[in-house]
Amino acid sequence: MKAVISRFIMVLGALFFIGILFSREFRLELGQIVESVLFFLSPYPFHVVILIMSILTGIYSNLIQKFTIDYKRMKEIQKILREYQKEYIEATKQNNKFKLKQLEQKKNEIQQIQSEMMSMQFKPMFYTFVVTIPIFAWLWEKASASYELVTGATNYGNLTSELPEVFLQTLKPELYTVVAPFAGQIHVVTPVLIFPWWLFWYLLCSITFGQIIKKVLRVGV
Repeated sequence: MKAVISRFIMVLGALFFIGILFSREFRLELGQIVESVLFFLSPYPFHVVILIMSILTGIYSNLIQKFTIDYKRMKEIQKILREYQKEYIEATKQNNKFKLKQLEQKKNEIQQIQSEMMSMQFKPMFYTFVVTIPIFAWLWEKASASYELVTGATNYGNLTSELPEVFLQTLKPELYTVVAPFAGQIHVVTPVLIFPWWLFWYLLCSITFGQIIKKVLRVGV
């Protein structure tokens, strides 16, 4: 039963990932679901909401890693792979055909170990997708719709005509403007480097707080 649930969550996470990339309707549906749960955050400035979400998803994702990855086994696998690679390089340099033949015979075993490590790494990622992708879709749709309301731009399509009232009531312009270094007051959708400002801020907060939370929870130790 546990294996079935685990597989279901991983498949769901993969579907969420595909859906958010290729279907705006899917993003909007996820966004509406999250809005119905996190509506109490809508009166806050958008950059503050992103900060809060970054901390929450950082805690969630690190807890998932802590309890789904066997770090002792992970270190054992990494040690085996390092030693195998070192032996293979040395045998190749010395043209030691006998040693190379021995190492070739172990190749299937090494590939199985590599597959085990990849599985350990990917499982928590898809678990995390189930929570983080709906939140990301919510932030994406709100930022994009606010941009259209404020500027009248149509870069994102006719969003406001498709958005439900629950979204429109929370798109006050003052909540979606920030003061950025060297740029002054901008909308959160304004590009910074190659990303919209809100996405840049989300990534910055996620990476920063993710590392802090990892240290606090002693993930990987």
